[in-house]
Amino acid sequence: MVDLHDAVSLLKAKRKELADELNAVDNALAALAGVAGDDSETPEKTPEAPTETDAASVVPTRLMPRRTLSDEHKHALNEGRRKARHSKAAAAGHARELSDQPPALAPASSADGRPPRLVKRTR
Repeated sequence: MVDLHDAVSLLKAKRKELADELNAVDNALAALAGVAGDDSETPEKTPEAPTETDAASVVPTRLMPRRTLSDEHKHALNEGRRKARHSKAAAAGHARELSDQPPALAPASSADGRPPRLVKRTR
């Protein structure tokens, strides 16, 4: 079984080591900024641990709902793409004349009293 106390102490030691390295980098930057004569850039202190007031002051970002197209607009876009494909094919000489009505099943009267072919049969 893993001893959590050892893991926590190891992580705290690593955190302290990284904080010391960060402070050394901040000091080096401050020294370089002082040599260059540019005192406008000052290193910011990082807090050792977040406080409860910091966690309470965090406000989640509100996102607007994603915009979606209506069914009519989707259909119009698809029709436009279909017509564009057809006109491109017609210009190349590969397409027949396009009818304005979408393909559909024949009316029942022209089917000689038989049901259409694309109807599911119930058993």
